[in-house]
Amino acid sequence: MRVLFTVWPNPSHLYPVVPLAWALRSAGHEVCVAAHPEISETIAATGLTAVPLGNPHDMPVPAGPGRAYTDERAKVARVTDELDLDATDRELWDTFSQFMLPAMWDFHPYDAPPGEPRPAMDALVAFTRSWRPDLVLWDPCFPGAAVAARDCGSAHARLITAPDWWGWSVDRLAARTAAGAAPGDDPLTRTLGPVAERYGQRLDDELIRGQWTVSTLSEAMSIPVSTPTVRVRWVPFSGQTVMPHWLHPAPERPRVGLSLGLSWRKYLEGGWDHVPELLDAVSTLDIEVVATLNAKQLAGVTRLPDNVRTVNYLPLDQLVPTCSALIHHGGLATYSAAASLNVPQLITDTPEADVLAVQGDEGMGATKHAASPVSVRQVLARGAGLVLDIGSPSSTAMRAQISRVLEEPSFREGAERLREEHLAMPSPHDTVPVLEKLTAQRSNK
Repeated sequence: MRVLFTVWPNPSHLYPVVPLAWALRSAGHEVCVAAHPEISETIAATGLTAVPLGNPHDMPVPAGPGRAYTDERAKVARVTDELDLDATDRELWDTFSQFMLPAMWDFHPYDAPPGEPRPAMDALVAFTRSWRPDLVLWDPCFPGAAVAARDCGSAHARLITAPDWWGWSVDRLAARTAAGAAPGDDPLTRTLGPVAERYGQRLDDELIRGQWTVSTLSEAMSIPVSTPTVRVRWVPFSGQTVMPHWLHPAPERPRVGLSLGLSWRKYLEGGWDHVPELLDAVSTLDIEVVATLNAKQLAGVTRLPDNVRTVNYLPLDQLVPTCSALIHHGGLATYSAAASLNVPQLITDTPEADVLAVQGDEGMGATKHAASPVSVRQVLARGAGLVLDIGSPSSTAMRAQISRVLEEPSFREGAERLREEHLAMPSPHDTVPVLEKLTAQRSNK
């Protein structure tokens, strides 16, 4: 069969789907990945066929939560007030509305007239009409792909690599409408309705949710939603570079990895105030630190400790196996790399702030990573690590937490529990027959 993946144009959206795409190719299926032209070379570097959507000069620059979207956020804030959410539900809704919806608006403008040019969607529909995939697996931050799939009769499913903030929000918005709220105020309807109308379709539940969902998260990390879900193990992949000569053999003293995320540093300007305290915390420990930090993240650092090596980028599946612990921002790709490779984790987070996008003098920032509460809960529940509080960063407190994780055997035991849970999920290879069966049942070609 022919399988088309669509991804929002960032490596953090691409890399998690690569193992499944390769499993499908290895089973003999044709596979393409469609996205904004700026990520085409990155797709091709994974060995997969890239389909650039449109002329790069005509395409919007992807920024997602890094763009202010002031008017759109104000309209969504009014819906937020009406939902009357408790603290737990507010975390889920804020993650969806402040980070995921803005990513959609880059290519599905809020309340846009159906006749307004949509270069990415027009290019995708033209390609699917020509190539005629049997299955479209679409990124929920690029949901117009469901419209393109229906247009050519393909089976289609969401492929999510995070808790299903999208599906949960759809359920809450549906409950709001059922309680008497005007459906036209629904921010998903205002975002996706014009896309469906442009291609002669009616926006319905299936276009919003997909015919089913493929998720790379375990049930323990998932949010209960009403959408059928197929689970596939997250296999760590983050692109490859030539292995640096210093990586092996590992040093005699413990090596600690430090990674604060590719997407966050690309799209958000603020949120790095804790980095100087973090580096000060490790400076007096008898460890080697490999920190994958760029100039933006290091801007506030006046002196780099002698035991810290900084590199702009190093694939986690190269770095993490050499580490005794991994300090990270709570991103799920980083969490999954540590979980699958049996490494204890220290997650930068703060109980003092909700997950919020904030606008500062230099641009958009965030109080903390959108997924960090999810990663924190799972790591703490399994005893696989601790939290480094970045709300009130203290190098002394951070140093004590890092020392505990390195010295106490219980954290290694907890990491092993995470690994066993991770490996219990079906592999990409095992998931291929499930997708074949569902595609045969759902395709209208």
